[in-house]
Amino acid sequence: MQVFDFIILGAGPGGIAAALRAAQLGASVCLVEGEWVGGVCLNKGCIPTKALLRSARVFSQLKKSRELGIDVEGVDLDYKKVSERKDRIVDVLGRSLEDQLRKQGVKVVSGRGRLQGPTEVEIRLSGGETQVVRAKSMIVATGSVPFQTPTLPVDGSRVITSDEALKLQSLPKSMLVIGGGFIGCEFGYLFNELGVEVVLVEAMAYLLSGMDLDLGMALAKCFTRKGMTVITGAKVEGLSMKEGGACVHTDTETLEAEKVLVCLGRIPNTKGLGLEEVGVCLDKGGYVETDEYCRTSVPNIYAVGDVTNRRQLANIAFQQGTVAVEHAMGSTKAKMDYSVVPSCVFTQPEVATVGLAEETAVQKGFDVKVEIFALRALGKAWVAGETEGFTKVVAEAGSGKILGVHILGAYASFLIAEAATAIKMGANLEELASSMPVHPTFSEGLTEAAKNLLGKGMYMLEG
Repeated sequence: MQVFDFIILGAGPGGIAAALRAAQLGASVCLVEGEWVGGVCLNKGCIPTKALLRSARVFSQLKKSRELGIDVEGVDLDYKKVSERKDRIVDVLGRSLEDQLRKQGVKVVSGRGRLQGPTEVEIRLSGGETQVVRAKSMIVATGSVPFQTPTLPVDGSRVITSDEALKLQSLPKSMLVIGGGFIGCEFGYLFNELGVEVVLVEAMAYLLSGMDLDLGMALAKCFTRKGMTVITGAKVEGLSMKEGGACVHTDTETLEAEKVLVCLGRIPNTKGLGLEEVGVCLDKGGYVETDEYCRTSVPNIYAVGDVTNRRQLANIAFQQGTVAVEHAMGSTKAKMDYSVVPSCVFTQPEVATVGLAEETAVQKGFDVKVEIFALRALGKAWVAGETEGFTKVVAEAGSGKILGVHILGAYASFLIAEAATAIKMGANLEELASSMPVHPTFSEGLTEAAKNLLGKGMYMLEG
């Protein structure tokens, strides 16, 4: 029986980060993966989705090129080639990850693992045979799968999840997207931009309900201006099939489309792993409960990524993988800090956030002051032809400490990093306002928002 320092179940962002960090520190690693190296993020999530969104973005810009004085004739979309490009990117990055793991000496086993005890895993290999391996430390990083409900039975053809949406080789004429979170908004934008008639249905009163209220409200208006139908506050009660499509029945109306895309979030892939049998505690949703070191209720078993009771973001998983390994190898310095986690929705305009939403800050008892700085006040926004959106700063009224930053607009995914650093370092409005961003850039929006809150701003437009 082979014995390792680490057995890692799952080769997604968290598992990869853990495997490479462990190898760097001289540990022996067995990485068990049942499908693809790279996990959901590389193969069914972040990367393929963003590849498609990039094509949609360029297609949109070409259609508007006359606004820049550039006359482009015959702009056409070949979705099959768009999809093929996406597949090439995934393939290249997947092979690159495999090369890195091999060079670091990580043993990658193709199969599905199940815990037989706190130090033992049975692996059912791809060929059907089994083998048992042991390790001092275990890391569970098996990711998540799309949530499905009996109300919206998925058949993989007319009613699909994001998994099937990424495999489409041609575009439908119409699509109903159920769910206005990260996934629903990105896919809704994508297909709408590519010419599909999209209706987006969300049960909550506004889109992106986990984010600052102003972001979701503004994004819905942006979508509407782009020709998408956005329906909020609608409860989906059932679904029926029709020739050439499906019907979704809400509490107020019946909606028809060629395809229904169900985007109701993702659930942890923890079933069948033997976790509870060895004493690992799961919450009511099936998520693994972890501490600040990513340690489970069994001291030598760790969990990282989408299986944990934290937010399902790749940047969190990367950090968790590193923290878990370093703690298992004796360090207590590395800890998870979930208070400052930037995230982004890659629609156009982009939506990015870090820190506390205004509503959350108030609920936590903070006396806040808020500035919503309109991007149309910036020269760079006009030069780029990207004047839609705003930068919102939430600060503590007395100290001026930055509590949260929320951006809707071009390059928000880039700009949020500066805001995250400011919050992480405990910056206040005076410190933010005294920074000197390059002119003209979109970065000026954050500084000018801080200046406005201090009564020093040059641009006082409302958002």
